[in-house]
Amino acid sequence: MDVGQDPRHIPAPDNTGTETEKRFAFQAQVAVRYAIEMLGGYPIDNVTCEHIEDVVVARTLGTHHGGDTTLWDFQQVKSREPNEPWTLLRIGDSKALHSLLRTDRVLRQANSEGSVLTYRLTVAIEGKLAAREPSFRDVARSDGKRESSIRARLGSKLKDLDADPEELSDFLSRIYIVELPLRGELERDNRDALGGLAEHLTIAEVWQFHQTLSDLVRSAMVERLGPRWQLFVTRPDPAEVILRKRLTRQTLAAIAVRLLPPELLDFLQASQSADYQHPYGLMETSCPTRLSDVRVPQRISIVASSETLPETCLGQDALCMLTAGPGGGKTSLLRAIQARSAAQWLAGVETQPLALTVNATALTPLRPLGAALASAANESLSRLGLGRTLGEGFFRTAPRPGTRWLVLVDGIDEITDPELRREVLQWIVQCTDRQPAVHSFVVAGRPISDAERKLLGTVPEYRLDQFSTDDLRSAVQGWFRQLGIPRPDTSADAFIAALSSVGMSKLARTPLMTSLLCQVYSMNPDGVIPDSRNALYSSFVDLLHERMHSRGPSGFRTQSEYLTQRFGPTVSKHVESLMSGLLDLIGQMAAEDESRPVDPLIYIRPARPEYLPDHSVEAWITLISRSPAGERPPAITRKMWTDFIVSALTRCGLLVREGDRLEFAHKTMQEYCAARWAMRTPQAYEQELDRTLHRWIHNGGSNPWGAPLETVSYISFLIEADQSPLHDIAHRKLYDNVTRESLHCCLLVAMINRFGSLEPESWQPLIEKAIHSTRAVVELEEEDPTTRVWAAEILAELDEDPGLAALESLAKEPTLDREFNEDPHTPDFSVRLQAALALMQFDTRRGADALMQLVLDDEDLDQLVRVRAAEILFENSDEHAGAALSMLAKESSWYYSRFEVITLYSKIDRHAAAECLNDLIEEWCDLIPEECQDYAHLLAQWGDPRQLHLVEDSRNEDDI
Repeated sequence: MDVGQDPRHIPAPDNTGTETEKRFAFQAQVAVRYAIEMLGGYPIDNVTCEHIEDVVVARTLGTHHGGDTTLWDFQQVKSREPNEPWTLLRIGDSKALHSLLRTDRVLRQANSEGSVLTYRLTVAIEGKLAAREPSFRDVARSDGKRESSIRARLGSKLKDLDADPEELSDFLSRIYIVELPLRGELERDNRDALGGLAEHLTIAEVWQFHQTLSDLVRSAMVERLGPRWQLFVTRPDPAEVILRKRLTRQTLAAIAVRLLPPELLDFLQASQSADYQHPYGLMETSCPTRLSDVRVPQRISIVASSETLPETCLGQDALCMLTAGPGGGKTSLLRAIQARSAAQWLAGVETQPLALTVNATALTPLRPLGAALASAANESLSRLGLGRTLGEGFFRTAPRPGTRWLVLVDGIDEITDPELRREVLQWIVQCTDRQPAVHSFVVAGRPISDAERKLLGTVPEYRLDQFSTDDLRSAVQGWFRQLGIPRPDTSADAFIAALSSVGMSKLARTPLMTSLLCQVYSMNPDGVIPDSRNALYSSFVDLLHERMHSRGPSGFRTQSEYLTQRFGPTVSKHVESLMSGLLDLIGQMAAEDESRPVDPLIYIRPARPEYLPDHSVEAWITLISRSPAGERPPAITRKMWTDFIVSALTRCGLLVREGDRLEFAHKTMQEYCAARWAMRTPQAYEQELDRTLHRWIHNGGSNPWGAPLETVSYISFLIEADQSPLHDIAHRKLYDNVTRESLHCCLLVAMINRFGSLEPESWQPLIEKAIHSTRAVVELEEEDPTTRVWAAEILAELDEDPGLAALESLAKEPTLDREFNEDPHTPDFSVRLQAALALMQFDTRRGADALMQLVLDDEDLDQLVRVRAAEILFENSDEHAGAALSMLAKESSWYYSRFEVITLYSKIDRHAAAECLNDLIEEWCDLIPEECQDYAHLLAQWGDPRQLHLVEDSRNEDDI
């Protein structure tokens, strides 16, 4: 075919005149029919146009044996004059059976050689089968006179292929007949079906898209394929010649997009740019144009396991939880998922949920979910090109039939009132229970309390891991390229070595810290790297201040001077005073958010969640206007002064504008500003420390993980005071409250230490006291067993070797599970199992060894716990998993859960598992006959015939 040839003018490959061209057009419309079904969401993966009379349709049947099963439907398409009905013998005369028999032989041979192909043989006829004409199946199986005669005559028509009677009967029994409309009717039906997919299309657009589909099919039908083409078609990685003859969702993407409702298309086009702007809102001169330019994919771990998964695991469940520390990359990941899902939909792949990122603070039980999602989408996507205002109804139903919305709830920890946070979590659970299921949720944020996590029920919990060494190197290299640093690869290695020398290598392993460190480093001519988190944020804020006040043409100082110079030196001096104190005013707003008391009347106006801090532009202007420097000079109009303040706030680099609000670019930036404001006097500092530490000191609960974990990052900023009087106040406050009776405060010290805030030697007495206190709890046998495990976890955070040794010892201590053994229920409540899992979080090898010891303990440990320990080993692909499952599968003293163990074991060693399953049936068939019949069915599926008599007994009972 010439490259520029119009497909509608391509002649039939074996053109013999007008009739051939008519048949060619008809067969093209058959392929068009399936292409339209694909556009309509039917489970059709692709349509291959092999030649003038062949169409191969690949249908997805559903998930079996760990993957989707594809049914390959090989169709011979036959047309004839409308006034002549079809008979089986006329179908035989058309040579359709010749082609299908050759296909059948090729595919059967492939299956005998190890392929696993599910296929169907179809004759698609134009018009109807003659009245009272039997089916091919009846002809193959019946010994009636008429059927036998037809079978014999069909055999004679296939004699050149040497089909023996047995092969012929088997072949004919598997042939289906599909009756199709007549030529003109099929084309009309196709246009009607295409128009039915999109009511917003005009008649002219429907005709245009139908013609486009027809042209695609005609172009695909041109080339012939060689021998055994059937196998080439079914390969997962077909050759280019096959791809040229195949219609897929990607091939039809341009048409599929135009068929979408206008609101959905607008949403997708805006949403695919959700990762355009870096989420930390850095100034334009230092920020790359796209998040993807510097983002490094992170690993996700299953909580209570060391199993890691790719980012794509999110969204596969109706509800799951994702946690990470401050700046851990949650927002970046959620925005990337939203952009990726929109891009996939625009490319014609609509099998994945369609994602939307929503801040948790936008959700409230008193506001319909659709309204909350619409408001969030309109606000976040309007700056990305959203042309329509999306209504509540848009998010109330699925984006397309058979699909769902994936609601990415960001910052659940930013709902500061614990009671409200619990209500939002409960409301999300209620939303997932609605039928039909239209929404699934990923709830992301910093770690929350155990009690709050339990509100979500038994759902997958994931943790976003920190950068590995290779990840960190890739992230630094990406930033250095964007920042124009020479030789970014070698410079990155030197930079990482410098991070280690100043004790910042651990802290640098999050996306936010990496970005800040790289930018501060790039602007520092001496190449000095800050040695603490507070120092880093201080340097970064200084960098923003310098850029804002640069005298270049884009600097804000130049613009402010141009604005005020005509009003004289008094106004200029007043503006200079405001700009100098702007950071303090921002810190005052941040501090008010941190210390804001909970309002008991929060639900008075549900249209705006009143528990949110008021970050409206009006609130910012009011705050600044209360300060002497913020008072409007009489010479400047109110509007001019207001515009100047808003411009200054949006250009400072700490805030980003979202609709009518100015929000902090990142939660940690708000925490830094609030801590900086609190340090203005020793009295203010001590008062803020008392307020912040109150919930840690006076919580009263025995579970340290019920503490206000969301405040740790802010507290770490507070105690990094570089002024001696403030440092002394912080040390005294913490030291006095770190005791054996207060694991909460010991935990606080351990978590603050993660941020590197306790690196100076002056903090060593506090760390040693926390170590001594937690060790005393671990060694106190009279203490509650769970509390001892918690204390050992905290000890491992503070002093790894003694802490890991304590966890190992607790996992072996038989008395620890006495209470559980008296009332065995969910195995995860086993204290010894909790100790082994905690150990695994710190040291995978030692944790796996501890789990294996639990499996071996058949005297002191409940069977359910042993099974759960083996399952965890299997989930983590540990080398002990096979031995653990084999041991449990062979124990004859029990049957409860033993079948599940054997099933799991079969994924490691099918033959050995079959032996265990046969033993289980032999031992228990008299006591649990119905269950053993089910076990026998599975054994037979594994190819083991030893219990077939039970399978037959089950079938006989069903017949009765």
